[in-house]
Amino acid sequence: MPPKPTSPTSLLSLSDQFTFYGQYHTHRTNILIHILCVPTIFWTSLVLLNKIPGARFGIEAPWLLGGGEVSLGWGIGVGYALYFMLLEPVAGGIYFPLLLTLGRTATSFSHSPHSTPISSALFILAWIAQFIGHGAFEGRAPALLDSLFQSLVLAVFFVWMEVLFALGYRKEFRKGLEKRIGREVEKFRAERGRRGKKVE
Repeated sequence: MPPKPTSPTSLLSLSDQFTFYGQYHTHRTNILIHILCVPTIFWTSLVLLNKIPGARFGIEAPWLLGGGEVSLGWGIGVGYALYFMLLEPVAGGIYFPLLLTLGRTATSFSHSPHSTPISSALFILAWIAQFIGHGAFEGRAPALLDSLFQSLVLAVFFVWMEVLFALGYRKEFRKGLEKRIGREVEKFRAERGRRGKKVE
């Protein structure tokens, strides 16, 4: 099994991180659900975090960092973007302005009196859809139960990587990942089969 996502040797290894994530996301429908729902969960989380008293600082961000009001949600977006660039400079660099936009729009929307109910509803619906994806299509519990770091941080990047892979980005690297992921899935299924026999 690849190192846990939070191990020191793994934190900046795209291969290790994606192998861990990928073994929970092999079915195309489940992957598509996550591509739609993970950004929704991320954005609505930023909106809700910005509703915390004191989370909006009332100052303007530098234009190089997207401009807009500096807030807790904006800061998280910047932090995620910087980490993703360390993990994969090209993909992270392309993603950087999109993440800044998510952070900026989340801050802007958090001023709306309707932002809490709307964001809460979208947040809950997106999580429900993901659990359905894992139960109905993947046949495996989500990574949330094994690694909060993967679920709360890296999932945001890896749905982006799935989109880039679908567009032909780093084909050889993707093939290598698929082999590693396939081996991990086989190990999981074998272990689940042994546990089932023990129960019987």
